[in-house]
Amino acid sequence: MADNQIIITTTLDGYINALKPSGKFNNCTIGFKLPADQLEEFDKKHGKCLEWAANKFNGKRHEKALPKWDEEGYIKYSYASEDSAPAFPWVDAKGNPIPLDTQIRSGTVVRLIVSVTPYIYGNKGGSKFRILGAQVIKLVTQGGSDAGSLDSDQVASLFGEVDGFSVDNPNFQPEEGGDEPGEDDSDDDVPF
Repeated sequence: MADNQIIITTTLDGYINALKPSGKFNNCTIGFKLPADQLEEFDKKHGKCLEWAANKFNGKRHEKALPKWDEEGYIKYSYASEDSAPAFPWVDAKGNPIPLDTQIRSGTVVRLIVSVTPYIYGNKGGSKFRILGAQVIKLVTQGGSDAGSLDSDQVASLFGEVDGFSVDNPNFQPEEGGDEPGEDDSDDDVPF
């Protein structure tokens, strides 16, 4: 794995549109929190990106961009692609690609391969945060519980196989007090 790539385990939160681009900007979006025990590592990487940018500006005045995450590590990440598919591969716990019609809701536990790299745009320098691949460990759905050159096989090999959600062997368990399949909860995930 490249030096700028980090694997995190987190829970998706808020409005989730993970697999099928839609809406005004025809994109996907997920929200999640960086793990507390890795937040310092991300802050250090952002600091190194700012140092890199300062060297490139060679003493000239420039603006330092804030990191993509807030003080608690929360990120709202939007992404798009050209072909009505997510911009990076999504696989299950065994490395199988997840079908695009799978509903992924808030509360889903995922492992993410993320990359933090420096950028300069105009007179601003900062860190670029990209997700390169996602692995669903626990799927939460209704009623229950540009990726560079990485394809589904490469993402699956980086993650390896773990116990959890599997496309070829689902083990759906309804939540107690959760929505019944077919109930309209479209307002629950509206971001405003």
